[in-house]
Order: sequence, then structure tokens, then C-alpha cells
Amino acid sequence: MKFEDFKSEIEKIDNNLSVEKYGEDQIVMIGLTLQDRKAGDIEVLLDGVVSVLRISTDDDGNRFLQIKIRVAIDSFDTIFKILNLAKEYMEALDNE
Repeated sequence: MKFEDFKSEIEKIDNNLSVEKYGEDQIVMIGLTLQDRKAGDIEVLLDGVVSVLRISTDDDGNRFLQIKIRVAIDSFDTIFKILNLAKEYMEALDNE
């Protein structure tokens, strides 16, 4: 699954969800508010500001899925759809 497909599928789940893939220039431009983000990190946001989950990579290339369940989501079905898409996306990255 490519990033564009992942983004499209997440945004189909709920029109309040958006997906951001950070680039080095964007992190520098945004500054301290994203100090723990790195280029290539992918974040799913609720209403464009509240982080729902993030896929990040450490310096050794290991990928991590960070989940923040602090947002009101209508059903567990929505959470499972998001997690399944994140799993699919991460597996595709590992197979590249």
C-alpha cells in the first residue's frame, strides 16, 4: 500500500480525519510544535490538530506505531479500521 492509498482510505473512514507525512523542510518550518517528529513520520489527525496515531522511524530504521486514544471516536469499528490500514501500510513498507 502506497502512502497516497493509505491517506485516501483513512480519510474515507471519517471526513474529520486527515493524514500528514512530514518532510524535513516542513518540520523546520513548523518549528518547536513538532519537535519530536522526523522527516518521513506519518500522522493521522482528527480535525487537523489532534493526533490519533503516528508511524515513526528510529535512527536504525525500525518503525513504530504510536497510538493516542484520547479522542472521542464514535465506535471501536472506526479505531479498528484505522489500525488495520496502518498495519497494511507498515507491512508494505517492510516489503519494499
